Amino acid sequence: MAQQTQVSRVVLYYRQWLKKFPSFSVLANAAPSDVLREWSGLGYNNRALRFHQLAQLVSSQFHSRLPQTPDELQQFPGIGKYTAHAVACFAFNAHVPVVDVNIRRILTRHSKKISSVSEMLSDVDAWKFAEQALPKRNAYDWNQALMDLGGMICTARNPNCAECPVNSTCASAFSKTFLQRSVVKKRQEPSWKGIPRRIYRGKVLKLLHFHSLSAEAIAGLLWSTYGSKDIAWLSDVLDTMVRNGLLTMVKKKYSIVL
Repeated sequence: MAQQTQVSRVVLYYRQWLKKFPSFSVLANAAPSDVLREWSGLGYNNRALRFHQLAQLVSSQFHSRLPQTPDELQQFPGIGKYTAHAVACFAFNAHVPVVDVNIRRILTRHSKKISSVSEMLSDVDAWKFAEQALPKRNAYDWNQALMDLGGMICTARNPNCAECPVNSTCASAFSKTFLQRSVVKKRQEPSWKGIPRRIYRGKVLKLLHFHSLSAEAIAGLLWSTYGSKDIAWLSDVLDTMVRNGLLTMVKKKYSIVL
């Protein structure tokens, strides 16, 4: 849930989720439509379906107990190297490195004098460095501390080098590149009528929680006025959601996947 979503927003959903699906076996036996309804509002709904698939695999192949090693965890849908290492370390206290965007940024700046605040070590080099730097004990505390350092002090822009506990050994500490104020350029995401496409996808799922509707009917619920271009755009969004496994279409009516 916390992938690409703020933890403060996740907390309420997480508690409600555990009431509805208290174990892998309960989640595995749930209908995809129930999973999507419970996830509604978190966004990136494909994550919910991948988690559902994961629960089914854990329930059927691992007696409803999640494996504890990064290699095993990476075999599941939706789990990459970072997530696998984070779960192994923070849930099972495995002695492994963890490299998220904050830690990768710290390792880059500490290892060399960078020329731009956006400069990063390659993925391979960052993991290699993290493995070498990992202390012999307390990997959990080490990885959490690095994440906090990157989130509060060695930030993406305008880091606070004066307060950094490792500024004496950091190759990039007090760099003019760091200390100058920088302007963040927001990435433009696909939108329609000034509203991001991801927002429309969430609205569509809510509209279809308990009803089957045509593209025209959905358009009427989304907009007070609409034309053929709106219908064409919406139909493309709906068809993409069908291909992604979120919706089904029967006789030109869309439904949440059952």
